Amino acid sequence: GFLVATYSLQEALDELLEEGVTNRFQRYRRIASRVRERMAAMGVQPFLPADLQSNTISAFHLPAGLSYATLHDQLKARGYVIYAGQGQLESKIFRVANMGALTDAQIDGFLGAVEEVLAGAATRA
Repeated sequence: GFLVATYSLQEALDELLEEGVTNRFQRYRRIASRVRERMAAMGVQPFLPADLQSNTISAFHLPAGLSYATLHDQLKARGYVIYAGQGQLESKIFRVANMGALTDAQIDGFLGAVEEVLAGAATRA
């Protein structure tokens, strides 16, 4: 309970201080930009304009003809998790978080998995 949560918070703070706040901010911004650029190259449109986008989570319009459930399930089968939109956006957008100790290889693997799902959806259409 409380002791585990306290330990987890202390560990997270230690990791943040070790990396440095500025370095973490820049890493998250770099990863978010990489995700958005590759998504744009696949024709997946961002939900928000660039000046309103976060460095830790990105929202995208669902590609035409692809439901959130299908996208989620096919990515999960490949080892990746995305998040649904909330409220009225639940069936219109999906969200990608890029927080944590993610490597470039993991980000590239995720983006490759998205490309596979989109290519499969295009061949079924």
